[in-house]
Amino acid sequence: MQTQLTDQERVALAKLEYQLLVPGQPIKVGRYPLGQVLAHIYEPDGFQLFVIGSATQPRELVLLFKGSSGLRKGNPTTWNDEWLATNLPLLQALLRHQRQIPSQLQTAARVLNGLVAQYPRAKFFIYGHSLGAINAQFALANCQHLGRIKHAWLYEGANLYPLLTTREWRRVRKYRARIDNYIDIFDPVTLGYTGPTALVGRLRYVASERCLLPISQHMWAGYRFNAAGQLQLRALDADFWRTTQREQELINTIATLQQWEPTRRPAAQWAATLRASLPAELSLAQLIEAWGATGWQSPLHWCQLPEWWRERKET
Repeated sequence: MQTQLTDQERVALAKLEYQLLVPGQPIKVGRYPLGQVLAHIYEPDGFQLFVIGSATQPRELVLLFKGSSGLRKGNPTTWNDEWLATNLPLLQALLRHQRQIPSQLQTAARVLNGLVAQYPRAKFFIYGHSLGAINAQFALANCQHLGRIKHAWLYEGANLYPLLTTREWRRVRKYRARIDNYIDIFDPVTLGYTGPTALVGRLRYVASERCLLPISQHMWAGYRFNAAGQLQLRALDADFWRTTQREQELINTIATLQQWEPTRRPAAQWAATLRASLPAELSLAQLIEAWGATGWQSPLHWCQLPEWWRERKET
């Protein structure tokens, strides 16, 4: 069934990860019934995944790795689990060239291996967007039975490849042809892609259009399909290499600055001054608002936020 879906239908299926799907709910994409929601897995660290397939004899299972809820649509729990405990530490790790794997990614690997063992006769098809794509990358890199994963479609996630071990690299390289990794260079979330090889899967460079709002760009708004539902792609061009070069220069600069104490100190002092000016009972939503109003676009300042919030929770 999955091989019959068009690119446009696959994107529609991936978008279901952001809906409140419930077990027993029938799932149909286009004219194709895919079965029903067999499970909504929601782990204590915030990791979420939907399992879709036949309730009687599941021979083909679709796994939807859920992405972040967002700052506006989320709540204090999702802000903490998805942003402070996962997205921001990942940003720190990528900028610092340091392997730091948040709990959600490790949970994703454990859950995928558990599902493969739970359904020994099933073929698996994986979809993930944004944080869902990142979790899926790590899960695939640590899957003990990658041969059971027939295909994976990943959209608009940062490149986790630089944080993987040599053993994980070898595993994903072996099954590279079964993983399609879609990248819109106008989406600021797709950080860390430097070419067609150093990534999990095959690079699918989207011939996208620039949108006014970054969040719309991130949520597939730049994707264009032809009448047959085929996604418009393009070969790596000057725009791609120019964008990746700027990103690498930023990452290399931040990595250097993070190792230089005189440069790190002003950001820490800035954070300490802001912390002293805010009330102790500040909520997470108020904290993010106050942080953003004072220039949190700087990566050096951004990296102070997760540590501050962890200290507040401990006290």
